[in-house]
Amino acid sequence: METICFKLPNVDRIGLAQDISKILAFHHINIVSMEAQFNSLYIEIEQLPADKMKLVLNKLKNIPGIIAVQKVHYMPRQQLTQQLHAILSSISDGIIAIDSNQRITQYNPVAEKIVRSPYHTVIGHQFTEIFPADLPLLETLKQGTTYDNREIILKQTSSHYLTSGRPIVDTEGNINGAVALLKDIGEVRKLVASFTSSKPHVFHDIVYQSNAIQQVVDTINTIAAGTSTVFIQGETGTGKELVARAIHMSSSRAQEKFVPINCAAIPESLLESELFGYAKGAFTGADKNGKPGLFEFTDGGTLFLDEISEMPMALQAKLLRVLQERTVRRIGSLEEHPIDVRIIAATNQNIKKMIDTGKFREDLYYRLNVIPLYVPPLRERRADISLLTQNFLQHFSIRLQKSVCTISETAMSKLMQYDWPGNVRELENVMERAVNLVTGTIILQEHIVFDSDFKRDTSQLFAQRAHSTMSEAISHLEYDILVHAMKHYHSSRSLGHALGMSHTAIIKKMHKYNLKFSKK
Repeated sequence: METICFKLPNVDRIGLAQDISKILAFHHINIVSMEAQFNSLYIEIEQLPADKMKLVLNKLKNIPGIIAVQKVHYMPRQQLTQQLHAILSSISDGIIAIDSNQRITQYNPVAEKIVRSPYHTVIGHQFTEIFPADLPLLETLKQGTTYDNREIILKQTSSHYLTSGRPIVDTEGNINGAVALLKDIGEVRKLVASFTSSKPHVFHDIVYQSNAIQQVVDTINTIAAGTSTVFIQGETGTGKELVARAIHMSSSRAQEKFVPINCAAIPESLLESELFGYAKGAFTGADKNGKPGLFEFTDGGTLFLDEISEMPMALQAKLLRVLQERTVRRIGSLEEHPIDVRIIAATNQNIKKMIDTGKFREDLYYRLNVIPLYVPPLRERRADISLLTQNFLQHFSIRLQKSVCTISETAMSKLMQYDWPGNVRELENVMERAVNLVTGTIILQEHIVFDSDFKRDTSQLFAQRAHSTMSEAISHLEYDILVHAMKHYHSSRSLGHALGMSHTAIIKKMHKYNLKFSKK
């Protein structure tokens, strides 16, 4: 039935609505709806022939108190409904609302996309016909409680989202319904990544001019576009994470998350829950809502497992299953979650020797070693030392607010002849130490102090103090280290930075041993 709506501005009086109804009833016209607002009445009636419509409208205009009869497109409630629909359709979160009888009254397009159930199969239905009865929205309706960011997984539609809920309360405090806000878990992870991700690394962050690193860069260019697992091997300090980031940033996953995790830095008891997550109530002290692990968090991106050789054998078996099945199961759960994560692993250990001694699974090694990538040590890429030195010199001069602009030939020669057991990371430390020590604009040979210098001196000191008591030996050692370091560092701050102590602690030590910086 087609209808037409009218607005009747009026001078309010008793019986006005009744007079309108009498005229419409006399002409056998059905009133579909009538709404009253301040000094206005709205009526919705069935569509009439033109001559009859003209007659009826004239009679309505002649009713005492009626100022005008104006045709409008919608009744007030219809206009409010359309405004609400426009608002719900424009927001980026899903909305589901239920009334006091648990009937679904609102279900916006974003909720339709997240829940993966069409609008017509949800709206107007009882909540428990569509959703599990244990969802927190029903508790909100019954108890008036609120909740925030509960993780929900709907197995029947493979939906995964976070939800927050609030009761709908009238002016008298009665609960007339409840509303839930839904956030797709993928969008939540992207939002988190946008605030927590590190600075993107690309090829210009790999400083080199040697053929050895050029081969590494060529390999990265070749393999980046794929999804195969990469196994990076190389000594400590060679830049394995930098290479892993370059692979990620050169791939189609560049806009997704790159998540590095050091398997040696996290206690064995925590590593499993960090990687795999856990279900609600999985163990004492666990978050009551459960927690997704890094495999799920990195979905769509790249997970970098540094120091993979330090992973416990039990976790190696679980990692092998992830690589084989491309699914992950949380601790305490029976559900498998499909994931799309590129794995890049790295180690500085002799992995073949670890396999032979039973410390690393051979089957996992072959799963990881799909694309092997070797990062050469600094002593095998000496052509890069000069370039890296200049790069670090510029960086630390700016950071430490020094005007150091160059390095002497003798200092550079000393750097070139050193064996670099700590590789690029050690070179970085040496240059930071040198910029701290220098007082002019040129790094001299005397400003280049290697880590091995400290190790050699301390080993000699131990031999000299072999017959001292423990406290005496420690005091002597502490004194000798301070005296040696004060030859190179000429302020309490620079000395403290080099020895890993605060400048106030250094001052106390110097007072203890009656030490003073030499005047220049």
